[in-house]
Amino acid sequence: MRPSLYLLILTTTTVSASWFGSDSDSKDTSSWTADQYASAQKSFANIRETTFDKWDESRLREFLLDQGIVAPKGPREQLILLAKDRYYQYTNAASSFSAQASTAVYGDSAYQATQSISSLISQATTAAAQATKDTMRALDDSKDYVYSTWDDNRLRSYLESKGVKVQEKAQKSRADLLGMMRDSYAKVTNPVWEAWSDSYIHEWLVSYNILSPTPPNPYSREFLLGKMKQYYYDVNDTVYSTWSDSTLKNWLVENGIIKSDAQLKRDKMLRLIQDNYYSTTSTFWSAWSDNQIRDYLIDHGYMRSDAKVKRDDMVKLANEKYTDASSRTAAYLAWPDARLRAFLRENGLSEDKVPTARPGLLQETRIRWVQTHNRADALWAKIRDIVNNVEEGVEDRLWSLWSLLRGGYEEGKDKGEEGYAYGKANYESGKRQAGEKYAQGKEEGGRVYSEAEKKYEQGKARAYEEAGKRYDQAGAGAQDARENVGEKVKTAGGKIKGEL
Repeated sequence: MRPSLYLLILTTTTVSASWFGSDSDSKDTSSWTADQYASAQKSFANIRETTFDKWDESRLREFLLDQGIVAPKGPREQLILLAKDRYYQYTNAASSFSAQASTAVYGDSAYQATQSISSLISQATTAAAQATKDTMRALDDSKDYVYSTWDDNRLRSYLESKGVKVQEKAQKSRADLLGMMRDSYAKVTNPVWEAWSDSYIHEWLVSYNILSPTPPNPYSREFLLGKMKQYYYDVNDTVYSTWSDSTLKNWLVENGIIKSDAQLKRDKMLRLIQDNYYSTTSTFWSAWSDNQIRDYLIDHGYMRSDAKVKRDDMVKLANEKYTDASSRTAAYLAWPDARLRAFLRENGLSEDKVPTARPGLLQETRIRWVQTHNRADALWAKIRDIVNNVEEGVEDRLWSLWSLLRGGYEEGKDKGEEGYAYGKANYESGKRQAGEKYAQGKEEGGRVYSEAEKKYEQGKARAYEEAGKRYDQAGAGAQDARENVGEKVKTAGGKIKGEL
């Protein structure tokens, strides 16, 4: 066995036992019939394992009642566990029925192998995406908030103005005060980034490829906040999270989910939108421009190239003919505008090319989303061909699979190193330019100083010369004045003598 193959087997220990065996761990799904599974699909269509953590008790109880659990009781944590248990039963049933259908095509061993590999790829993809998001370091109380530079007295004054009891100075360290500020200032600030320092906001924007890490001049806070307003998002945000009550109701009415005279609370309207958002025609086709829909219909022979058809009619026809069901529930369709912008910037679209309106954002995102998934589909097709190749032995198939995955890893590694090298080159270039500008400034400053010093000396010499002239003139004037006084005295003396 090739040495590298041991690494592949070691990294797949948790799933390899079921690759070529008949292991069955679906005891939770034994009671699910195909009809029960089919009826449950709508309830679980837009639900993930983490969904339940965001629901309140009333929503959890309502869900459990719908799932046939009579009078669900207990604290919220217990309700979450019950809901997740039901979710696991559903996903296990989905895997079980999918396996039964696929076994007829691929055979038990091949199908189990492909399912395990698919799981590995999914886990790797998720881990890679999470790793990208985790590059932002945790906020540091001492430097990453707007109040981090406040002195202790100002911190105390703010806390006391908010009704927070602050003990004597000797009993509260600066770290304690900053911790209290996090609860009283940072956690209640909305949006959250308005509590961040300029440097941390800059780091966040750099991590999403929105701003340069080494700008020619420091960004003003006003500029940074403007960028955050455009690009910041929370992973749990949706486009409809911030809709007003009237907007929520209008959407539900326009899509035929409720009647115009219905009176619903905001929580109920949000739940209805969450349950129906992906199933509406407008959601999916809003990510297609008129030309893209037209091209799709013409390319597939559903419409003549010279036909003059309005968008509504093209959407109706395309919706009837389009068969790729998975793309109708693509996650980006519910993303807020800020997340769409950030996605486009992360994927190389310059800021001046980022659309300003949501339809344009969705259309540009769909193009890049499809490109990404086409590459993933191509990889999956190669893996499936390797696993299903009955002419090769198990070891050879695993070796081929390892080579393919290793190639993908090396490609990703190379791209990462290229990105690092690019960033480093930009940093060094910026540093070199800054050094050159400093040297130029220093040289220019020296020249200006020399000229100023020369002018000073020239001015001083002229001042001395002018002062000397004035002194001489003053001396001559004084001599004339003395002589004039002497003559007057002499004349006056003569007159006095004559009179005597």
